[in-house]
Amino acid sequence: MSMTTSPLLSTPGAARVSACVRGSGGAIRVSRAFASPQQQPPSARRQLAVSARSVGTGKSGRGGKAGGGGSSGDEGEGGSSLKEVLTSRRAILVGKTLFTVGEAFIFPWATESRTRPPSPGDEDLTPFSPAWLKSLLYSESDPEAKARGKATLARGEELAAEGRYTEAVALLETVPGIAPKEYKMVQRAYLQLEKCNDKLGQPEVGNEWSSKVWWWGRGTRWPGWYIIAYLSGRSLFFTAKEDNVGSFTVTEGLVFLVPIWIGLLYVLTEYGIPDY
Repeated sequence: MSMTTSPLLSTPGAARVSACVRGSGGAIRVSRAFASPQQQPPSARRQLAVSARSVGTGKSGRGGKAGGGGSSGDEGEGGSSLKEVLTSRRAILVGKTLFTVGEAFIFPWATESRTRPPSPGDEDLTPFSPAWLKSLLYSESDPEAKARGKATLARGEELAAEGRYTEAVALLETVPGIAPKEYKMVQRAYLQLEKCNDKLGQPEVGNEWSSKVWWWGRGTRWPGWYIIAYLSGRSLFFTAKEDNVGSFTVTEGLVFLVPIWIGLLYVLTEYGIPDY
């Protein structure tokens, strides 16, 4: 921006000054007659101040159109940035929702289906169908089959205690097929098979049976899935509220955390720990 001033005609008791100010909005000529700031009329001072401001912002007369164009560009950029922020936030919410559903439902149920002993007819079920879901829920085994499984397990352990490991392995391997839904019984048989194979000098086979114990233990009975799902759902809730703090409260602890922990411990003790 450049400014040139030139003294022009003089009037009694006053000086006339012409100023040409060049800015981005073009050139504006300001001409005013005054003797001193004290003698200049207030309205003239205000008009001169307004003219000077319009030069700095590029909004004056015909130059106002150019200034308005710049403002529209800024608004367009701002709208684009806001759209990106909203899209990013929506993606975060969707991601957290999917993760919560996965931890609470998909991962434990799929792991349970793939790692527990198959029951008759399971191979014909469609994954995540109502019948498939029902087959994964705990149900009482046939009393006769359960008694036969217990007797087979006890006899296998007797043979192992006598050092007859080959016979013990052959007998213990039949336990999962007798009562496949009896978690504690089958897991105990798996652990005995691990020990017997180690005694027979086949540690790699023993590791396979140990892996079966570990993986089935990460099915629907494993509390870690539901703890992570709770924390993920909690994060989703506060993200949706645009609350970045989300601190724990006493009410939340009493209403949610304590019952969840007690429930998980009961399920784990009752159904999820093998009878060592």
